[in-house]
Amino acid sequence: GTTRGSPYSSHRDWDAIEKEILNEEKNEKPVGDEALNKLFQQIYANASEDTRRAMIKSYQTSGGTVLSTNWDEVSKKNYEKELTAPKGQ
Repeated sequence: GTTRGSPYSSHRDWDAIEKEILNEEKNEKPVGDEALNKLFQQIYANASEDTRRAMIKSYQTSGGTVLSTNWDEVSKKNYEKELTAPKGQ
């Protein structure tokens, strides 16, 4: 009898395809909120522990209205106390 390959085998190099997709994603220029989020992710990824702490605390306790990287300032500040409803609320 003749030996045939698996019916599921393919001649695609999935590793190469994955690399290509990752490269495209890296070279894509994000816009709007996506661009801002990517920027914050890059800042966070390269930040010190204090900077990360400052970013998390300031953003969470301010209800998403403040994002600071200055831990000296953030550690002393109470954003929740300063929270006010937007005009018209």
